[in-house]
Amino acid sequence: MKDLRTMKNNRIILLDVGGTFIKSSLGVACKGALEGTFMSTPMSSDGTAEEITNSFREAVSAQTRRAAEEGFTIDAVCAAIPGPFNYKEGIFLMKHKFAAVYGKSFREILGDVITPDTRLAFAHDVNGALLGAIMADPSLKEGVVAMCTLGTGLGFAHAIQGQVQESEMGSPARNIWNQPYLDSIVEDYASRRAILRFYAENGGVLAEGEDVKEIAMRARAGEENAADAFRQAGRHLAAGAAELVKELGVRYILFGGQISRSFDLMEEEVRKGLPAGVQISVSPDIQGMVLIGASSLV
Repeated sequence: MKDLRTMKNNRIILLDVGGTFIKSSLGVACKGALEGTFMSTPMSSDGTAEEITNSFREAVSAQTRRAAEEGFTIDAVCAAIPGPFNYKEGIFLMKHKFAAVYGKSFREILGDVITPDTRLAFAHDVNGALLGAIMADPSLKEGVVAMCTLGTGLGFAHAIQGQVQESEMGSPARNIWNQPYLDSIVEDYASRRAILRFYAENGGVLAEGEDVKEIAMRARAGEENAADAFRQAGRHLAAGAAELVKELGVRYILFGGQISRSFDLMEEEVRKGLPAGVQISVSPDIQGMVLIGASSLV
């Protein structure tokens, strides 16, 4: 990261859009976020259209004011956002989150907090994370590499010779989460809800407000029920992903997301279940990777 006052380029705003917060920063195209400009704006993705609109406008307006205080103008807004979303046209297509703004364009939502000349660019959040990882580590431009994010859901993106592969609308070209698996889909066996279910089925009990984080703490403290919940998730993740990883010829998988902070608890099962020779590691800063990736969109 570089100091805001030493850069001569126009500023861009980088957004990492989640269900409960919009994480934002100022940045420079193809260079990433600028130190000291990170902000977090509350977001209710299941709120009203007005509430969602206000959160986006607040996040962008705050960064615009910060840039103006330093004597800069905003050239572009680059957003990493979950799908379904039309990444080419900037249109919300989600029904499980952001349902109140379904069919609305991002430019329409931002309204007069940006100028008609402000460029807008979008990436699926997992694609953005993989873009950022490749920018940060040029060795990932060789062969086929993938990003797998573990959290509320299960994300997957892959790149060939440094080029992230996209669908026609800009989503990841291939997915793991909805692949048929056992009696359901892979995500039902490798995600937050899966670990919670496995723990409950093992006889584990959580207090109100406790979640996967507490299960991980108990696993590290030696509780077998908790440790087994993570092992099961790792075993199912590898089994559900193995065929696609083999088909694509993936040589390296980078794991990220909230649950990946506890990846050590499932790593052995994941390694055993993936095709031989596939290298894996965990991204220590998935948010940073997303913002770096977003900066490459313009």
